[in-house]
Amino acid sequence: MKKFIMGVVVGGVLSLSTVVAASDSIQAYLFEVYFTINGRSTTVDKEYSVLNYNGSAYVPVRFIAEQLGAFVDYSSVNKEIVINHFSSNMKILTDSNYPNVHFSLTDLYLDGGWTGIDGLLSLDQSKEGTITEHEIDFSLSFYDANEKLIGTAFGSQLANSDYKQTISTGEIKVVKAGEHGDFSNYSNVKFNVTKYK
Repeated sequence: MKKFIMGVVVGGVLSLSTVVAASDSIQAYLFEVYFTINGRSTTVDKEYSVLNYNGSAYVPVRFIAEQLGAFVDYSSVNKEIVINHFSSNMKILTDSNYPNVHFSLTDLYLDGGWTGIDGLLSLDQSKEGTITEHEIDFSLSFYDANEKLIGTAFGSQLANSDYKQTISTGEIKVVKAGEHGDFSNYSNVKFNVTKYK
């Protein structure tokens, strides 16, 4: 009788643990589908799968983001998917001495006597398709409506990186710059690469 009761108790515990484990799972179906992105037909690479769950399609974020020209990375430290993209309304700045390096200002804010700048820095992919790592520092010169210099802020791709201290070819990365002074009433900004290694 003791063995029977012990068997019922163990069986009950196992049944409950199976229910708990099963509550974290879902039932989805592989969904064969083709995509048309900006008028161009494309298929999902074999390494990716599209799922149908409750009538909604779930697509691999890397596949879609890269098809739209975005850069995707994963920070295992923060358990965070990072997607950086130059949207169509962003002004993209380029230094004529470094035509493969681009910057777009995403935010300018005042913090006491300091002007802080957030932006996106990108490095074109090489024609050969090889990925190389670079260190890039830059300056942003702010001008008023009369083209008079208000001030210059300095930045680096190192300033906002939890996981990588360089920028790769083909990458778009969030960067920061800043300097003492108020640059908020600018009309024009010029981007200059001060270090490319």
